Amino acid sequence: MKNSKMHLSTETMNLGFVRKVEALSGSSVRRCFQCGKCSAGCPMRTFMEHPPNRIVRLLQLGQWERVLAGRSIWYCASCETCSTRCPNKVDLAAIMDALRKLSWDANGPSKESYVQLANRLFIENIKTYGRQYEMRLAAVFNIKSGQFMKDFLLGPKLLTKGKLKVFHQKNRNIGEIEQIFSRIEEMRKKGEAP
Repeated sequence: MKNSKMHLSTETMNLGFVRKVEALSGSSVRRCFQCGKCSAGCPMRTFMEHPPNRIVRLLQLGQWERVLAGRSIWYCASCETCSTRCPNKVDLAAIMDALRKLSWDANGPSKESYVQLANRLFIENIKTYGRQYEMRLAAVFNIKSGQFMKDFLLGPKLLTKGKLKVFHQKNRNIGEIEQIFSRIEEMRKKGEAP
């Protein structure tokens, strides 16, 4: 998809999606004039199909499908180097967060669906136990991703060294953690949080 021709027309440009990204991130993609400082400083650029400035350019052109179909938004480390270096104050780190959120909500066409699955399972563990339960996280991830034998030989080694616990206790402050998640959901309903 990276090297395929791009045909621009009113049918191929989805500016409604771009407006959602701008609303979630609180930053305008239209302010970017493609100086390239964000990409020059990005430590993850070599792993991305589309470097940060190209992500913004694709959004300016309404080509969000290309952005979500790639792995770039999932490789972003959220280090905020791009946002700090931008002379026009485009908060690219917030834009990448918004793109990940919208991709997650849409179960997007991302090649990095394992990342979405891992994120979802991680949050579910926090909601359920108030902390991470690594054995459950690994087991459920392997089952849901269809990689049943992944880490099969690693598990016993971790168990014998005491690095992995079979039984897990809930955090004693689970009530407070549940309140945090409830407040976030209320803020999302009001449009105050992504």
